[in-house]
Amino acid sequence: MAGDRQGPYAPGRRRIRTVTISLTDRYVAATVRHVPEKHRREIERELRAAIADDIDARTVHGEAPADAEYAALRELGDPTMLAARYTRRAVALIGPDTYPAYIHALRASCWSVLPILYVVLVLVLRAHGENAWTAIFRPIGITLTVAMYLAVGVTGLFAIADRRRGDHPDAAVLAEPWTPDRLTAVDDPRPARWSDLIAEIVLAAVLIVALFVQRVLSPVTTTGGAAVPIINPALWAFWVPYFIAVIVLALVVKAVDLRLREWNPITAAATTALTLAGTVPLSWLFWQAQVLNHALTHDTGALPASGSWIAWLAILVLALITVASLLRTWRSRNRNRAGDTDVGSPYAKAER
Repeated sequence: MAGDRQGPYAPGRRRIRTVTISLTDRYVAATVRHVPEKHRREIERELRAAIADDIDARTVHGEAPADAEYAALRELGDPTMLAARYTRRAVALIGPDTYPAYIHALRASCWSVLPILYVVLVLVLRAHGENAWTAIFRPIGITLTVAMYLAVGVTGLFAIADRRRGDHPDAAVLAEPWTPDRLTAVDDPRPARWSDLIAEIVLAAVLIVALFVQRVLSPVTTTGGAAVPIINPALWAFWVPYFIAVIVLALVVKAVDLRLREWNPITAAATTALTLAGTVPLSWLFWQAQVLNHALTHDTGALPASGSWIAWLAILVLALITVASLLRTWRSRNRNRAGDTDVGSPYAKAER
């Protein structure tokens, strides 16, 4: 009798209800743990329905329910990766959707910043009376150091942008999945994309930060150890804020142009005006020898004056940049017109 009182249904013994947690429950819990709270119920219902349909389809073909559940979950893969696909969050430092723009921005920033930096350092050292060999080889180490910081900065900005893009309501638009509609003629320029705008924003941010950093971190110092800015400090009274404003406005116009999804004469005219508003005054400042800080010479007079070969070289580079920008802006009009007149193509869209 004593043994009977110790049975599972003896008086005073609490009955324990066993709750079975299936593999599906565990998988769903592991997935929704990585998604925002406001989306969890919707994703959970969708995921459970998909798993149940897959299990039913497998059991119809003769699989045991337990085996069918295991196979269905294995096919879905890692819950963390699945949650990332639901929320479009990056699981890598630079995601595949942003990687082409990242490479473009990294190349553009290196090709635009590093050569200019190296030439400026060579001129500064020559202005200090250093011999040719020192002026040529000493800036190499500084340029490589700046290249490392530039790569880290661009990578960090794109990592942040990649994660912020996943939270954007138009993330599917920004991702721009490839379709044959994006094919262009061989001689047509590549159409602009949102990833190009991201690359230009990163490049603009790097250039603006460099303008501020060179005021306190410079390879040239006074006898007292104070940094000598590379850019003429007098330009901060008007011209530096002016050029920053032009850069920001150009990015805004580029965003509007991408939003319209077709060539627009207003945005093209605005882009042209902003391009000229940036390059023409900058060319004039180079001609007047007002861009580089004259304190770099330390009264040696080695820094070239107004109308020097440096001014001509800078004006030539700015002219090439201006022409390339205007050609890219107005060639888009020709591509748009060609697309509108190609109504006889067997592959023309139905809405045409």
